[in-house]
Amino acid sequence: MEANYYTTYQKTYLVDIDNPLKDDEDFIESRADTASEEYESQRHAGLNVYSAQECAMKVLLEGIE
Repeated sequence: MEANYYTTYQKTYLVDIDNPLKDDEDFIESRADTASEEYESQRHAGLNVYSAQECAMKVLLEGIE
């Protein structure tokens, strides 16, 4: 798995909340890739860094309790 901000954030978050997905590397990688793509897409669409980051984090954490 390529480590990036979203991968690291999600892995840490899942461990912190003791979510069973914390060991699912495919899930973590897929969700991190999707969040990265969302960030890039939003920046290309003209959103500022903060707003694009908010969109990416929403994608990253969607449905995780």
